Formats: sequence, structure tokens, C-alpha cells
Amino acid sequence: MTHFSAPARRRPALMLIALVLVALNLRLAITSAAALLTLLTESGALNSATVVLIPAIPTAVFAVAGVSTARLAGRWGVERTVAVGLAVLSIGLLIRAIPSPWIVVLGTVVATGGLAVVNILLPAVVRAHFGRSIGTVTTVYSTAMSLGAATAAATAVPVAVAVGSPTVGLAAWAVPALIALAVWAVVMPIARPARPAAPAPEAGVRRVRAAYPAGTWLLASFFAIQSLLSYVVMGWLPTIATDAGLSPERAGLLLGITMAVGVPATVLIMPLARGAGRMRVGFAVVGSATTAGVLGLLFAPLALPEVWAGLLGLGMCAFPLALALIATIGTDAAESARVSTAVQSIGYTVATLGPLGAGALHQAAQSWTPVLVLLVVGAAAQITVGVVLTGVVWRRRPGDDR
Repeated sequence: MTHFSAPARRRPALMLIALVLVALNLRLAITSAAALLTLLTESGALNSATVVLIPAIPTAVFAVAGVSTARLAGRWGVERTVAVGLAVLSIGLLIRAIPSPWIVVLGTVVATGGLAVVNILLPAVVRAHFGRSIGTVTTVYSTAMSLGAATAAATAVPVAVAVGSPTVGLAAWAVPALIALAVWAVVMPIARPARPAAPAPEAGVRRVRAAYPAGTWLLASFFAIQSLLSYVVMGWLPTIATDAGLSPERAGLLLGITMAVGVPATVLIMPLARGAGRMRVGFAVVGSATTAGVLGLLFAPLALPEVWAGLLGLGMCAFPLALALIATIGTDAAESARVSTAVQSIGYTVATLGPLGAGALHQAAQSWTPVLVLLVVGAAAQITVGVVLTGVVWRRRPGDDR
């Protein structure tokens, strides 16, 4: 069972501030590396093998680390586990300062391992500490994630140039992670939460694990598709833009625009998570935006690249919609954590094929066209699964279908 501390519940303002600081860091390691792929390769800090791995590592590690996250949270307490995740993230970011291809890969694995733990637990934290305002708080921390990702993507190249090294530029993003860890350490409980003794099973009675709530596996499918699409964009958009003829600085700025659009777009999209009819509209909007953005990159990459990047950013709002469903599904915070672990572990396992496959397909075809075509197909699948998902989830809550 997952435990939450009573002291933290009595400090909602501090918890919200800490939550925002943590959320700011949840995509920094990913978008900063994506923006610097070209410079890292040119400097020798990455080679032809490792440059394909870097965009694929986050989803792969998220999937593996997610399997044991709920168990760790039940043993240590959610707040303490989040603190450990932040510490691991900081260590991984610092490791990436060493300009060696496989050391950069190692640092990315360690950093994203910390990210995975925090990423999976935040919906449960929101459910436990902000149960009466899940939608609002999810919007706040999703917006913070987008803001942090946009900042790293847009400024990673200038920061690396300023410090004189792309790998030191990568490591510089450990600073906001350490700040978030310090604030979170103040908010979280000092004592480890007590674990209630599990009731002994009756003789001859076999304990049966509770079934997952209706819609869990459809939600995992939706999460997998949106993660695959998002991580291909986050991992490869700057490289796609550079190969089309843009400078590394402008290509990094495109990813910054993509992530920055999520800040206002999330605020506009999240009210659509309040009912089946509205949610279907939300899924249609984000899926159509992704489709339009990818088609723009495919047929006119140099015409209006900032517009295509903005549309892709709107499409990424599928993620906060999925988070809102995760936070509300189930009967309590513990079940939300269990659903979150299952959904994100399965989703990220499937999504790993996206960035890795995109890099391999590009190297084989020497073109981004097949990758972009498959992204359009994925966007159509995302809309379809989303519409079916709303019917299943809100069938249990007919009063919400408005």
C-alpha cells in the first residue's frame, strides 16, 4: 500500500510550490539533450551508435524503472521516494559532463531513472494532497513541465556555447534539479511512514490481487501512443530541422516553441477532461494538431517551421489529458498509484520503439520521410483509441457525461 504523510497534507501551499519545482525538471534532461545532439556529435561526445540511443533511453528507462516504483513508494513513502528520484536525476545530469559517448549514455540512463520514479508518482501525490482540485493542480504541474522543457530546449545551445562545452552544458541542468530537491526535502516528512501489518490470510484461502479499474488497459494503449509520438518529437525534432537546413540554434528554438506552446495550451485543453463529450473533443483537437504539424514538416519544413512546431506542441497536450484520467481512475490515491505504474510502465515500454525506431529508420532510409509518415498514422490511432477510452471510463460515471 502507498503511504502519504499527514504533515505534508497540512502544508498545501508549500507542497504545491515544491510540486511545481519538481515538475519543472521532469523534461529538462530530455529536451536539453535533444537540442544538443548535433553539437554533441560534432564534438565527439556522441558517435553514430550512441546518438541513436540518447532519444530512446527515456522511454526505455521509464518502462523498466516504473515496474518497482509503487513498491518502493509503499516501503519508503511517496515523498521520500520522490526525493530519491530527484537525487538520482541530479547525479545522472552531473555524470553527463564527461565528454565520452558511453559516459553520456550512462548519465542519461541514471538521470532518466530518477525521472521515471518521480514521473509515475506525481499523479498519486496530486490525488493524495489535492484531491478536491485534481484538474487544477494537474494543469499547474503539467504547465510547469512544459515551461521547463521549453526553457531547456530553447537555451541548451546558448548555454553550451557560453560554458564552452556541450557536455558541460548538459550537466548545467543539474542546478534546477538540486534546487527542487532542496525544497522537496523541506516539505517531505522526516520520519519514514509506518507500514500497517498486512492481515494474515485465512487457512486454505488464496489471496487474489484486485482487478484493475475499467479502462486501465485502454488508457495504457493511449498513453503508449501519445508517448511514442511525443518522444519522437522531443528526441528528433531539432535533428529533423537541422537536416532540413535550419541552424542548430534555430532548430533548438523550434523544440522550445513546441514545449512552450504546452503552457497556455494545457490551460485551454484541461477543461475538456471534465466529461466524455468534452474529452472526445480534446482528443480530436490534439490528434489533429499533431497531424497538421507533422504534415507541415513533411511537405514544407522550411516554409513555416515555427508554426509546425507550435502545432506539435498543441498535440503534446494529450499527455496532461492522460494524467488527468490516471489521477481520477480508481477509488483512492493508492489505486491511482497502482494504475499509474501499470499504465506508464506498459506505455513507455511500447513508446521506446518510437525514438529508437525513428533513428534506425532514418539511418536506413537516409531520409526523415518514412518517420514522418508513420507519425501521421500514429496520430490517427491516438484519436481512435482516445474516443473509445472516453466511452469506457465515463460509462462508470454517467453523471459526468455532459
